[in-house]
Amino acid sequence: MKKTFVYFLLLVFAFAAGSQSYLNSNHRPEPDVLIWKNSNNESITIEWRLIEKLRNLFAQDELPDWSQMSPEKDGYEGTRTLELYDYIKSNNIADPKPVVVAVMDSGFEIEHPDLVPNVWNNEAEVSGQAGVDDDNNGYVDDFHGWNFLGKAVNLNMEVTREYARLKKAGTPETDEYFIKVKQEYDSKKSDDEKTSGMIKGIVSTMKPAFDKLKAANITTEPKELKKKYDTLSEENKKAADEILGIYNMAGVGPEEIFEAETMYINKIKDLYTLEADPSLVIGDNPNVYDEKGYGDNDVTVKVSSHGTHVAGTIGAVKKGIGQAPFVKLMFIRVVPADGDERDKDVANGIRYAVDNGASIINLSAGKYFANNAQYVIDAIKYAESKGVLFVAAAGNEGTDISIKLNYPPKFYKEGGETKYFSNLLCVGANTWVKKWDSAKDPDNALRKYDLAASFSNYSDKVVDVFAPGVQVNSTVPGKKYQKLGGTSMASPNAAGVAAILKGYFPNLTAAQLKEIIMKSSRRYEGLEVKSKELKLVDFSKLSKTGGVVDAYNAFMLAKTY
Repeated sequence: MKKTFVYFLLLVFAFAAGSQSYLNSNHRPEPDVLIWKNSNNESITIEWRLIEKLRNLFAQDELPDWSQMSPEKDGYEGTRTLELYDYIKSNNIADPKPVVVAVMDSGFEIEHPDLVPNVWNNEAEVSGQAGVDDDNNGYVDDFHGWNFLGKAVNLNMEVTREYARLKKAGTPETDEYFIKVKQEYDSKKSDDEKTSGMIKGIVSTMKPAFDKLKAANITTEPKELKKKYDTLSEENKKAADEILGIYNMAGVGPEEIFEAETMYINKIKDLYTLEADPSLVIGDNPNVYDEKGYGDNDVTVKVSSHGTHVAGTIGAVKKGIGQAPFVKLMFIRVVPADGDERDKDVANGIRYAVDNGASIINLSAGKYFANNAQYVIDAIKYAESKGVLFVAAAGNEGTDISIKLNYPPKFYKEGGETKYFSNLLCVGANTWVKKWDSAKDPDNALRKYDLAASFSNYSDKVVDVFAPGVQVNSTVPGKKYQKLGGTSMASPNAAGVAAILKGYFPNLTAAQLKEIIMKSSRRYEGLEVKSKELKLVDFSKLSKTGGVVDAYNAFMLAKTY
C-alpha cells in the first residue's frame, strides 16, 4: 500500500510544483496549488491556503506538548517554562502570589477538569443574592466574568458592517474609502466562497468513499485505515485512497472535512449579510458605547473551542499545557465563534477586566477594519493607567501589519507622532523548529517553513516578540485536548509567561513585564527563515526584538528588577 500510495501523491506534488527532480530535496519549492487526482482520475484543484487552514483547525501531528520545552534540552523551540519550573523547584523558591488573568475570547468550558481549579470567582456575586448586582459594578451575577455577546453566536465581518453603513448613508460609490471597503468585502467573500467550493469538491469524492467503507464496517479513521489497507479488497482500497489522499496532504480525516464544509456554509451565510444587525441579537444600544449590563453572565457558551484552548494555554493545571497553573482565569466573552468582534465589546471587556482585578488581559482576535478604534485605544490607555498588561495576537495573514494595519490598535497617533502603548505586547507565532528539516517534520506539516510560522503576521515596528503558535496542545470543550495553530495560540503562551513573572515578582508593573519579556527573548543571530511575502528574511527583521519568548531568561532578568 505505502509504495503505491506515496508514489501517487508524489506525482501529484511533482505535477503541481513542476519538477520531479526536487522531490527528495529540502529546498524543493512548495506549490501554491495542488492538483489532486481522485480514484476516478478526476482533477480537483486544492490551494495550499486551504491545506493550511485545515491543518490549523484539525490536524493532530505526532508531536509532544512542545510549547514549554527547551531547544537545548528537548530540541523544540518552546518557551523553556518546564526548565524554569525545574529551577524553581530545585531552589525551593516560594509559591507565587495570586494573579488574575482575563481571557477575552469566544466562550469557555469552565468545567473542564484542568480549568476548574483556576476559575476566577467574583466573591461578592457568588456569595450574594441571585438577580442582584451585589458589587455594584453594573453587571448582575457576574460570577466568573461576563458575556458581552449574549445569545449571539456568529457575527458578520467588520468590513461587512462598514460596507452596510456606507451604503445606508448614501456614500458615493466613487468615494475612495467606499471603494476600499467594497473591494475588501468582495475579496473576503470571494475568498471564502472559493474555499467553500474547494471543500465541496473534496466532499463530493470523499463522501461516497466514506459511506462505502462505513457500510462495509471498515474504519474511516485515517491512521487505522492505513493499518488495514493491505487487507482491503481492491474496491475498498479505491475508497480508502479518497480518504488517505486528503489525510496525507492536510492531516485531516473525513469527519473534519465534513465539519469544515458546514463551517464554510455558515461563514458565507453569516459573515457577509449586509442586513444583519448584531445589536438585535445581543440586545444592546449600538449608539451607547459605554453601556453596561448588556449581554448576560453565561460565559460557558460552547460555540467554539477557541476560548477554552486559549484559557488552557494560560492557566490549565496539567503540566506542559498551562504556562501559569496557579492563576485565576476571568472569562470575558467578546469574540464570536466566527466573524469579527465589535469595538464596543472589546473596549468594555478591557474595562471590565481592569475594574474587577485582572493584572493581565489576553485577546486572541483581530480584524482589519474598525468601527470605533478610538474607543478601544482609550480602553487600552485605561488599562495602562491601572498597570494592567494587554497581550494581543499579531494575526494570521502572513503580512506586515505596519503596512496593513489591524485591530485592536497596536499604536496610536498623538500630535502627529506615532506612540506605542507601554502595556501592550503584540505576539507573532513561531514553530517548533529553528530551521526546517525532514527529521523534525517528517510529514512536512510546516510546508518547509522555519522558525517563523507561515501564517504569522510580522513587523519590526509593531510585533514585539514571537511565541509558540503551531500545533499547540491545550484544553477544548468535552473535557478534551486538541492541538491548534495560530497567533491566537502564541498570544496566551506569552500572556502565561507574563503571569509567571507577575506571580513570582508581584511588584512588577505592566510596562516592566513587557520590557522583561522583550529584553529576555531568545535571539537567533543571522538566522534566515522562509517567509510567505519576503521569501527568505532574517528572523530578527520580523519583530522589534527578533526573539522568541523565553520564560527561563525572563525569570532570571526579573530577579534583577
